[in-house]
Amino acid sequence: MPIIFCANTGRTLEGKEVERKEEINREFWQMYGGGRKVLARDAVTPCDVVIGSETSLEEAHAFYVKHDVSALPIVDQEHKVIGLLNSESFAQALSLPDWKKAKVREVMQENFITVAEEAELEEIWNWPVEWFVVLSSSSSIKGVLAKQDLASLLYKKVQQRLQQLEGVLDSAHNGIIAIDKNGIVTFFNKAAEEIVWRKKKDAIGKHLSQVIIPQGLLEILKTGKRQLCHKFAVEYSAGTRIYMTHRTPIFEDGKVVGAVGVFQDISEIEAISNELDTVKRLNRELEAVIGASYDGIMVTDRNGVVVRVNEAFERMTGYKSTEIIGRTLMETGEEQFLPGSIVEKIKASKQPVSIAVDHGGRQFLFTGNPVTDQEGEIVRIVINVRDLTELNSLRKELKESKELSRRYHSELYELRRKLLQHEGIVVQSPQMQKILELAMRVATVDSTVLILGESGVGKEVIAKLIHQNSKRSEGPFITVNCGAIPETLLESELFGYEPGAFTGASREGKLGLFELADNGTLFLDEIGDLPFPLQVKLLRAIQDREIIRLGGRRPRKVNVRIVAATNRDLEEMVKNGQFREDLYFRLNVVPLKIPPLRERKEEIIPLVNRFLEKYCKNYNIKKTISSEVLDRFLKYDWPGNIRELENIIERLVVTASGTTITPADLPEHLKPQCSDTSPAVLVKGILPLKNAVMEVERQLIEKALEQYGSTYKAAKALRVNQSTVVRKLNRIRREANGGG
Repeated sequence: MPIIFCANTGRTLEGKEVERKEEINREFWQMYGGGRKVLARDAVTPCDVVIGSETSLEEAHAFYVKHDVSALPIVDQEHKVIGLLNSESFAQALSLPDWKKAKVREVMQENFITVAEEAELEEIWNWPVEWFVVLSSSSSIKGVLAKQDLASLLYKKVQQRLQQLEGVLDSAHNGIIAIDKNGIVTFFNKAAEEIVWRKKKDAIGKHLSQVIIPQGLLEILKTGKRQLCHKFAVEYSAGTRIYMTHRTPIFEDGKVVGAVGVFQDISEIEAISNELDTVKRLNRELEAVIGASYDGIMVTDRNGVVVRVNEAFERMTGYKSTEIIGRTLMETGEEQFLPGSIVEKIKASKQPVSIAVDHGGRQFLFTGNPVTDQEGEIVRIVINVRDLTELNSLRKELKESKELSRRYHSELYELRRKLLQHEGIVVQSPQMQKILELAMRVATVDSTVLILGESGVGKEVIAKLIHQNSKRSEGPFITVNCGAIPETLLESELFGYEPGAFTGASREGKLGLFELADNGTLFLDEIGDLPFPLQVKLLRAIQDREIIRLGGRRPRKVNVRIVAATNRDLEEMVKNGQFREDLYFRLNVVPLKIPPLRERKEEIIPLVNRFLEKYCKNYNIKKTISSEVLDRFLKYDWPGNIRELENIIERLVVTASGTTITPADLPEHLKPQCSDTSPAVLVKGILPLKNAVMEVERQLIEKALEQYGSTYKAAKALRVNQSTVVRKLNRIRREANGGG
């Protein structure tokens, strides 16, 4: 059978694109909001590619990247799905000796279930697997479905329902204020703004005492008792206002976790309360409040005869108002659903009573509150009904979503750590950990990055890491050393040239590095060596995102991310007029300063081990390093940093005669010497002091140049400026030639 073929037809797949997840999610919510059951086919990620179990991981990885799918089904000879290949599989493959040649069956994921496309999502959500392979009615593979995607969709649905609930409450005519167990305002609707004369933005998050007076709602937190039809007066500069409020505690697991106050200004109603029409209007408004309540509400007289129920009560219990109004709870509770005993308990205690009832697979909480007259006699009993099943279900789903998020965060961190190891980056010091964390964050955006550090610290490695973890990772990564290309050629290399732009130019013209790096990253190494005249053109290219070829007139748009690096002090160069200030600020958007190896010596031994393993494998040599050599490495300052360390290890692997590298195998400048700890100048005779100083300077400079190979590194070892070394070297040479 073919190794990789179309899941539905068996033909080889070439170039067919997988539908994007965003389109699937959008269709999912259109159907979910429509009210019908959502099936597996509605949320599945289509996958027209399956692979055989004997396919190599290298081939499978190529198709996995090309078709941008979350998982590839794996089938046997009978075209039966036996596993899945996903990102976890490739992460596991990295531990294999030669993962590219390994077969997919060695790392395939078997934690999956095949489901029909007609399966309901609510049903398969509870199945204990993380992946589903969806089959069509003809048993062909339709696609894959990750449980992680289901969790995200369900979480969005929860958010949608919460927003709908807040919209309903915000449209209520009566003021509604909710507080948490600490008295902090958590909900404040528009009607409350008009009554309290305080904007919502000035109330949410404040303590109730800073929002409204009196503080009766805070008493509910202490007592846990409901207060209905409570009136209170508030003194304002314009006069006294009267309010009617209903205060209700919010319970969670039997504990008060907050309170809700529903209130309205009844100052005018109180003034003309003797007028019948006003009383009727008040009664209608109170009915509207009760009717708009999301919780079911039933009102009885003192004997338990039902006098009123709201629509929510009918919806929750299934009883119609015409069936129970005028009857007692004992008469309507034949199925032991409506707790008739709650009336007798309230009459006996004259206190609120709560009873939990399980009915039809759902759990309801009945809370009865007595309403008394002026003599303290019960005249009404208000029973609140809350469906706890849905709330508990949402709470459980939210908890599971949070657990999944924490687990995925942990897995992402582990994958990122393995990626760094795979790229050959050793991170042991706190400084490098912070730098890599910042580099990974910066990689996700297109900001310009300036990498600073001495020669050999790994600036290009960090630049590649940023590119590989960016959204441009599929694009090119172009490197140009601004100090290694002659000034006369650098402009044409960067910006390209048109045909016949200059003598010897190609007839076809030439693409510049900016154009070659389009949709990718351009790494400008040694940016401090960029000639001053070219700095203006580079600045314009970065700012305008367009370039003009040498000899051309038409601007060309380029989409390039700039990462620059240098071992020079650009700030000092700006002060000395050697580097443009505007270009410096344009490059220095996100600076990353990599410390030299001598400041992070905890990474020397891990680097030594990595380089030793690398070159022993390259040259098929097996060698170890003695502890004395490692100790010498730790004491050495490494002016060439990681590049120097790697070169030393490669030299020792090749040149050391024994199987163990000893101090005797080290280069002269690394061998322990008395002069390393007790440098001294030997004087054998008397000579003019000036001549003696010049002779010592000559010997030190020549020795440093012989050891380090450049005036820059020699100056660093001698702890003077490079210009000082160049000036003294020129003077020594003039003296040697008999000059003045």
